[in-house]
Amino acid sequence: MPTNLFLIRHGETLSNIELIYQGQTGDSDLSELGVKEGQELARGLKNQKFDAIYSSTLKRSIRTAGFIADGHGLQVAQVPELKERYYGVFEGLRFEVIKQKYPELYETWLTHPDKAIIPKAETLEQLQKRGVAAVEKLLAEHTGGNICVVGHGAINRTILFHYMNLTLDNFWRIKQDNCCVNLIEIDKHPIVILLNSTWFLGEKRISRLSVY
Repeated sequence: MPTNLFLIRHGETLSNIELIYQGQTGDSDLSELGVKEGQELARGLKNQKFDAIYSSTLKRSIRTAGFIADGHGLQVAQVPELKERYYGVFEGLRFEVIKQKYPELYETWLTHPDKAIIPKAETLEQLQKRGVAAVEKLLAEHTGGNICVVGHGAINRTILFHYMNLTLDNFWRIKQDNCCVNLIEIDKHPIVILLNSTWFLGEKRISRLSVY
């Protein structure tokens, strides 16, 4: 039997609204909308059997996972390796400030993300390595089962690229909206069944923020 990985992004945060790079140090709480998204997500997944529910150690991920866990009688297990990318000098800054302070670097980040060397930050390769290693460990513990992992925009992308056999220069080629669901079936060959799906919100909402 295949193993199913439900890879989810956290709900909207206060920093998302303010267009701030949260990374690891800006551990913003969910916004009012983010709470509603998490509740709708939980309702959308209420009939889906899960063997375990995991989150990163950042509160936006923990709280989102908690909505799902409450409906399944499960506890959220926190995995430090599922944390968002550490963005170095970008952390805690608004998009516009980064654009003004690091114009060339920011342009490279938007056009050639795999070549953008952000001072003091993890590289995308490092992020993908730890994210995939964490997920592979969880999959091995639940062979043939269904697991839910609530992560973050950047780390989710790199995990998806691994299973889709895409290079990291494709970073901006897919979206990860708040509370989106990705479903990957792991068997002889991984198959991405759902990508950035928010069916539980009804008519798709165009988020104020398509990244972070």
